[in-house]
This record gives sequence, structure tokens and C-alpha cells, in this order.
Amino acid sequence: MKKTVSLILAAMMVFAVSLALAKTVEPESTETNGLAGTTIHATVGEYDAQAKTFTVTLYDDDRFDIDKIEKLEAGDTLLAGGRVYQVREKTEDESGDIMVVTADGEEIVFVQVGDDNMIAQSTDDDRRYMHAFGILRLPAAAAIRYEDNSDPDKAEAAVTEGLENILKIKAEKEENSIGFDFYGTIITLNDNMEIEVIHQDFDVAQ
Repeated sequence: MKKTVSLILAAMMVFAVSLALAKTVEPESTETNGLAGTTIHATVGEYDAQAKTFTVTLYDDDRFDIDKIEKLEAGDTLLAGGRVYQVREKTEDESGDIMVVTADGEEIVFVQVGDDNMIAQSTDDDRRYMHAFGILRLPAAAAIRYEDNSDPDKAEAAVTEGLENILKIKAEKEENSIGFDFYGTIITLNDNMEIEVIHQDFDVAQ
């Protein structure tokens, strides 16, 4: 009995020490410069008919320094997808992917992209962890089109052209589903920072 109690106390002391030495890992920030001509995740919000602009919230993948993820330990704090998690355990598979189990049981997989960074993905719904980095009011291009690829049973996206038609679809999606939410929506901007394409893929929340 004394031996068991001693082992429990020793384990508690080790965890307490790990908490005392714990660190916090955060994703690298994203800037809003250089967006013209790019495609990016976004929530396409309210359309202001007077200003002729959409309120668009821009999102980017949380990108983590690979060295920091490799050094994560039990008790460390992790900021991902705008939420704070405490690391319970960490494992690495043969492919180099790193699995983190949080204190509340959530599993987060880190996958290497490029030479120095990793992105995070939930094992529950395969969503990537992202953060909002800017709110812009962007005009629609004259030839704006909407590509609806949200139906997994259809091989090709349904294409709708014209702002008026797209606004009707947007209102319907907001009433019956998740609207043009960033998890499933990307926008393409032209060189004048006008929205040329709103593309929507399937999302588990729709």
C-alpha cells in the first residue's frame, strides 16, 4: 500500500514539475498584404448595396514552427483555431505526422507543409485549424460567379453567374445552412481586389 501511494505521489510530482516548466505554442501570424490575384478561405458576409461591397472575413491555416511542435510536452499550452488547449500527450508516426491529445480528449494531427512549418487538423471532422486575420469590404467583379461544389454526390460544381443571382443563393444558404462560411468557402480576387469567384465545397456543418 505504501509503495502504491509513493508511486502516485511521484507521478503527481512529475506532472506538477511539467506544468511548472510548461510553454505555450502559438501559430505564426498572417498579414493582409499581397492578396490581389490570390485565392483564400473567407466568410462572405453582408452585402452593402449602397457601397456595393461584401464584408469579408479572411482566414488562413494556423501554421506552426515544426521545431516547436516537435518539442511539445505534456502540460504545454497550445493555441489552435482560436482556442486554447492543454497538451496531455504527443506521439509521432512513421510518416512524420505528430498527434497531440489534449486534456479534454481532442486529437489534433500536425502535418508538415514546406520545410519549416506544420498545419493542424482535427481527427473528428478533418477540418484544418484556421484563424481570422482580416476583415475587408470588397466589391464584386462585373463577371462574378459562384461555384457550388457542396453536394458530395455531384461530380461537378454548379455555376451561377451574376451578383443578383448569387445574392439570392447566399440568402437561401444562410437561412437553411451555414451560408458562405470559411470552412467550406474560398474566394478568388482579381488584381483590383474584386471578388471574381466564390467557391463552396462540402462541409460537415452544412
